[in-house]
Amino acid sequence: MAFIGATSRFNEFRDDFIRDTGIKNIEENMGMYAQYVTARFTDLNHRLLSNLSNKIQELQKVLRKV
Repeated sequence: MAFIGATSRFNEFRDDFIRDTGIKNIEENMGMYAQYVTARFTDLNHRLLSNLSNKIQELQKVLRKV
């Protein structure tokens, strides 16, 4: 069975944060970086749940036909 989810990429978002915000000193802006990472995780969670919901709806349609 496949695992649904993602591994923690807190440190991997540094380059994206710098590119998206233009802020180069993350240590002095840790609060903003934490908000950025939280927003990225929230977006990923929303996409996963939306995809799962769509698959469940498709499965319900198939099961009704059986």
